Amino acid sequence: MVSRSRAPEDEGQNRDRAQVLTLEAVSAGILLLLAVGFALQMTAVTPLSASTSSQHLENQLQSSATGVLASTSESGALGEAVLYWNETEGGYHNASDVNYYRSGPPDNEFGDALDRAFGDRNVAYNVVVHYQLADGSQFTQRMIYQGQPSDHAVSASRTVALVDTHNLTAPGGGPELQDSGSFYAEDAAPGDSLYNLVRVEVIAWRI
Repeated sequence: MVSRSRAPEDEGQNRDRAQVLTLEAVSAGILLLLAVGFALQMTAVTPLSASTSSQHLENQLQSSATGVLASTSESGALGEAVLYWNETEGGYHNASDVNYYRSGPPDNEFGDALDRAFGDRNVAYNVVVHYQLADGSQFTQRMIYQGQPSDHAVSASRTVALVDTHNLTAPGGGPELQDSGSFYAEDAAPGDSLYNLVRVEVIAWRI
């Protein structure tokens, strides 16, 4: 058989084609890197953008709220704060012109614990007391209100059992719950020593 040698011009054409393909691949890679860089520059990162850092801060707020409720519940200060009601004024003791606090926490142990946890951290918080009536209807009473929570707010709650013989705790003392005429929560278990099961919720968010 007669072998045919490849013509020099064919080898040159193949070499040129290979170089063209290589250049095209390099160009495509450069364009891809430029596109990724441009996309990253166009993505705005704000303090409220979801990130590992913001999630960590939210977890810290959650832990702080849970810790405040746990420690004050154990000491009895949480229950005293729920009962810190002035019958004459028809609201929490020394509250603003409404029956809850707006400018700061109450002047009791629960309020002090909230201030230690959130006071110097650029954090706003609300405290709400959830309770029910004998027919099962659910109601809420604001204790502290500092504004509308953000989308990144966290919350924690704790249940407090109130009994008929608990006294209102505003300075100067107060009547037992079973004799109170203006306490926000009614007796949900008439004929039983349990007065009501209330749930105290703390909602906190960065500002």
